[in-house]
Amino acid sequence: MLGVAKLENSSGKEQAMAVWNVLKDWGLEDKAQILYSDTTSSNTGRINGAITFLKLYADREMTCFPCRHHIYELVLRSVFKYELNEVTSSPDVAFFKNTREKWNNLEKENYMDEYGYKYLNAICSESEILSNVNYLSNALKNKKKNEERISGAC
Repeated sequence: MLGVAKLENSSGKEQAMAVWNVLKDWGLEDKAQILYSDTTSSNTGRINGAITFLKLYADREMTCFPCRHHIYELVLRSVFKYELNEVTSSPDVAFFKNTREKWNNLEKENYMDEYGYKYLNAICSESEILSNVNYLSNALKNKKKNEERISGAC
């Protein structure tokens, strides 16, 4: 990390200018060749994205490496939205509340027994585990039936 800039806003132009100023401060504006960022529109937007502005400031093509780690958040969001009917930006997600409350008391080393349930049993009762397994099994069966019905209609 070469610097941390205070930004007036999170626009692509503002971000690009901050990065460009840091590169200039270090004398690296002619040496930077790769741009690495997450894929939010403020970074990758075709017109107003930071990468677009950085290429403009550099007056040359640069290699871009988009980070896709947050894609898993989108997948989980879809599961919560369509399967659990729960979408929130709150840190208090009911689904994870038990784990968070019991986290300090969990044995972090040697967390699996021969069946892989030692850790799970520390968080949930056996009836809760079975209830969740049944729920997920039924959800998968229903999803498969729906997919078969839809593909049969085509």
